[in-house]
Amino acid sequence: MLGSKNLILVYLLGYYTLKYRIICMRVRYWHLNIQETIESKYPLDKINHWEIKCLCGEYQHFGVFWFKYGTPLDKEPVYGICLYYNEIDQKTVEELIRYLNERFGGKTLSRQTRVFLNGSKIIFDPTSIGRLANDLSLKFNSPVEITIELEKVSEEDIKENKFCFPSKKALPIVGKDE
Repeated sequence: MLGSKNLILVYLLGYYTLKYRIICMRVRYWHLNIQETIESKYPLDKINHWEIKCLCGEYQHFGVFWFKYGTPLDKEPVYGICLYYNEIDQKTVEELIRYLNERFGGKTLSRQTRVFLNGSKIIFDPTSIGRLANDLSLKFNSPVEITIELEKVSEEDIKENKFCFPSKKALPIVGKDE
C-alpha cells in the first residue's frame, strides 16, 4: 500500500506530466512570398508538404507541389514533384511539364488536370523552394503564392517563431501529430 507521501508524489508527477506535456501538431504557413520562404529556417525533417501556386488570371492558375508521404494516383502514392492546372492552355501546360522534367527528372504520369513526376528529384529546403517559385514566376510571368506545411510542431515552436515565418501566416491544423 502506498503511504501518504508516495501518494502525493504520484499525484504531483501525474499533474506535471499532464500540464507540461508537449503536444505536437501540424502547422501550415500560407500566402508566403518568395522572400519570406527563403528567410525561413525549419528543420528539414519537419516539412510535410509544400506548394507553389502561380496565378495567371482571375481563374487561371497552376500549382507545383510535393507531399512527403506521396501524392495519391488512383489508390497508390506517387513520390516526386507534381503539378495541377486550372484553365491553362495546353501549350503552357506542356512547357511547364517540360521545364519541371528537365529540372527534376522523373517519369511523367497524368490524370485529368494533374501531372506527376514519379521518382523525380525532390526539394524541401526553403532556399530551393523559394528559387523554384522565383523561376516559375519569371518564366511564366505570373505572381506566386507559397504554402509550407510542417509536422511534429509544438505550440511553443509557433509562439516563439522558431521557424522565422511571419506569425500572422500560421494556420495550426487541429489534432495531434504523433
